[in-house]
Amino acid sequence: MKQIEQINKQDMKRRRNDIIEINKLRGKENPHAISVQMDGMYNNPLYSGVGRTPFQPATQTVYTAAENETSKHNILALNIKNKLCSKHSSLDVDNDSGRLHEDCTDECSANIPMVKSIGDEYTWARECLLDLKEDAIEIEHLVTDADSSAYKAALDLHNEGINNVEPENFLDTRHLSDHARKGAKSDKTLLKVMPATTKLKRQKLLNNFSVDLTERCNKELALAYKFYAGDFLKLKIKFHTQWMS
Repeated sequence: MKQIEQINKQDMKRRRNDIIEINKLRGKENPHAISVQMDGMYNNPLYSGVGRTPFQPATQTVYTAAENETSKHNILALNIKNKLCSKHSSLDVDNDSGRLHEDCTDECSANIPMVKSIGDEYTWARECLLDLKEDAIEIEHLVTDADSSAYKAALDLHNEGINNVEPENFLDTRHLSDHARKGAKSDKTLLKVMPATTKLKRQKLLNNFSVDLTERCNKELALAYKFYAGDFLKLKIKFHTQWMS
């Protein structure tokens, strides 16, 4: 297991160096400032613990940072947290390390205590960002979902003087699409102007319209991204001027 872990770390290090070299070939002013997307996955949905025991929610998480500089979206940083160990009870652990020192070695699979919040995205993201910093990579644009605290972690690293590049946050298109669709679907003004004879038919028409609207927005974004060759600043300025006009 240790050998596999080391091979994966070496592979991610190579991919990080590749991204820097790609940015140099593109003539980027700061090739070490990159765009990434970050999110976490859990072995159980976090909401599954609502109204149940404190140990019902997830006990394992994998937090990833993938580059947005190429179409491959290679994973550059990985943070795995686990509360479980096959050698000792999860309820009887050392609170600082998450391990029973008497029964477990350094290969104990539990690396956080049971009392630690598994949904602490701020900490997981910060650790990923510090890992990237070791290879002289800083975050310029960060794509997250709307309720993520990863951007705060990136911003704090900048404010603390650890990173020189000030990050900019973008919402991922899937969550942004859901937000736009739900907003259009619940808009009472739009419901009134739908060309139908009954409220039921108008609502059905509005539902279809909300889906079409989000698909159109996604298509516009994809075309703009391709036209400006992934330059977020030019894309943002263009969208802003179009909106104001």
